[in-house]
Amino acid sequence: MVKKSDYPLVDMSVRNVVRSVGVAASTMLAAAASVAVGHVVDQLSSGVSYLEAPLAVALILALASAAATVLLGEWVPTWLGVRRFLDGAMACARGILASPQRAFARHEKGHFVNVLMNSTDTYGTLYAGASVRIPGAVLALLGTVAIAALIDPLMAALVVVYAPVLWLALRLPARSLAELQRDVLPVQDAWLGESKRIVENKRSVNAAGAEGYFSSRYRERSEAFLRTVTRYRFLELLISNLPALLSCALAAAMMGVAAWRCLTVGAGVGQVLVAYSLAQLVQAPLTAIAQRVAQVRGNLPQVERLREVAAAAAEPSGFEALMAGEKDLAARVNGTLWATPARGEDGKRLWAGEFEVRPGELVVVKGANGSGKSRLLDLVRGLSDPADLDGEATLAPEALHAAYLTYPVPVFTGDLAYNLLGAAADPEVARVLDLGDLPGRAITDQPLNLSLGERQKLGLLRALSRPEPAVLLDEPLANLDAATSARLCAYLAGLRGRRTVVAVMHSGDLDAAADRIYEVRDGRLARVK
Repeated sequence: MVKKSDYPLVDMSVRNVVRSVGVAASTMLAAAASVAVGHVVDQLSSGVSYLEAPLAVALILALASAAATVLLGEWVPTWLGVRRFLDGAMACARGILASPQRAFARHEKGHFVNVLMNSTDTYGTLYAGASVRIPGAVLALLGTVAIAALIDPLMAALVVVYAPVLWLALRLPARSLAELQRDVLPVQDAWLGESKRIVENKRSVNAAGAEGYFSSRYRERSEAFLRTVTRYRFLELLISNLPALLSCALAAAMMGVAAWRCLTVGAGVGQVLVAYSLAQLVQAPLTAIAQRVAQVRGNLPQVERLREVAAAAAEPSGFEALMAGEKDLAARVNGTLWATPARGEDGKRLWAGEFEVRPGELVVVKGANGSGKSRLLDLVRGLSDPADLDGEATLAPEALHAAYLTYPVPVFTGDLAYNLLGAAADPEVARVLDLGDLPGRAITDQPLNLSLGERQKLGLLRALSRPEPAVLLDEPLANLDAATSARLCAYLAGLRGRRTVVAVMHSGDLDAAADRIYEVRDGRLARVK
């Protein structure tokens, strides 16, 4: 269930209250500096010649205001937004990794790239706005109105009338922005997904001579994104600039009041300057409140996406009900496995049958490509949707937490030790695989850095070096030379009785050593040994 407590926007902690006061202080100091300058102007117009002290006060207040604006008004909220962005990104990454596979499969990769990169960045900005900038702007507005009321109550009344006018003027574009955001995000997902696809598959695209095809697809995604983002940017521009246009009317009205006071009641000329300065100072927090509120409303879909990731991470995988500690059983599956949520003629049925593994056994699974062998391993490992199975399954913890060689084999820039993902290489496995110069070579994720066989060896080294008592191997001999394949088969045969091994095979290299052999044929999974 999606919770608003995940990725909160308003957090009035003591620290954030202090930060909000700091934001307000920068405006209040600027207002005090304006009043001080107005006092100097009044004294000049009245012929006073000793202005050193008033000028010094005005200068100190102006310098303090400038420093407070940079440090308290801008840097502190900006730092908080960046800090929240990074914390949110780390929490989002953990949430994606913790999500059940069926929750992850609801969206394409571009969606999660967008959430992890853009939604978290937007969340940091919104959090700083809602928790510090908006409260600080409210305090600054109240303080500035109070100063205006002390100078002339009519000026304060003008601000009170102007505030709802500005709010109403921004409400319609802000609402349109929020509605459009929901349309922009899916289009942006598709564009980012296509971008990622080109980068990841550059060599394969070149090898297939498909540059034109992928360029055409990318152009279609880009044009769709451009159409929606253009409207979005226009509304953002309108919200950003409309307050500046309206502020001219406020400044003119407040200066008019000050000039009228000068003519009718003999107020100082400096009051006109103060009125202009206060109009600008009042405009700043008013604009900040209106724009930040519009920004929060317009970008709520981004926050909702983050909350969906958090909810998915807390969602049961469905495998909890299948976990059992039955003695002398690693896994048992009995039923029909489907490749799609749909059933019957609208769905894709993989196989029906029964599958069983006992601790310490070497089990081989065979069948044609696409017959559902890898889906079986995913089910045993808890990396699929248990609803794909119409039937019953009992899975021991050792199966659900088994070491797993699956595809694709991920490669990370670094050395061999780094690519073992925190594990230590088993010396015996390293000897069997004959790693060559891999231990001393710089490894990158570029396609030409490792051959297919070297990638396979890396994946096998990862899986077989792990301490888990069960190992699942999806086509362990793929891309290996004959000598390495023979040594690996002898090693796997030697694990009988010590580790549970389930291997998907297209050859008979492990048949003699296997305790059980299952084969998928004509939609049936059956034990043949």
